[in-house]
Amino acid sequence: MPRTPFARLMRSRVFYAAALSIASASPLHAARPVASPVPSFTAEQAQHGADLYQTACAMCHGADLNGNFQTPSLKGRLVANWAGTPLSRLTGYIQRAMPLMAPGTLSTEDATALVAFLLRENGAAPGKSPLPAVEKRQAFLKFPALAIGPDTSSAK
Repeated sequence: MPRTPFARLMRSRVFYAAALSIASASPLHAARPVASPVPSFTAEQAQHGADLYQTACAMCHGADLNGNFQTPSLKGRLVANWAGTPLSRLTGYIQRAMPLMAPGTLSTEDATALVAFLLRENGAAPGKSPLPAVEKRQAFLKFPALAIGPDTSSAK
């Protein structure tokens, strides 16, 4: 079969037309990450977390969660650092490493309540079902990228 410039031109146009039709058939939005929903927690869980926070966390992170020059803020920056991370990692970290003066003393339920409190304080609304304290269930829940104001802490 002779290879004329016209035949090559037609073959390339057919190729580009086919590529364009395939590209337009697959939605571009499918490649974008989908925002994870806010995990459900109850108001009671968040209040229990708030009570724990005042006794175990506020001395380092501050009553307003803004931290200081040695400890990080638990508002704003926390969301940026943990967004998209499974809640099981945050709960596990809190349970294993906090409070600083007595790491490992919090139960899984208490660490989960603290996560519920942090979600509430960073703009999430409580729901009807509690945040599960089971690590395997929390592994499927992601810390959401909540839309809140800027981090106003002194510990940037």
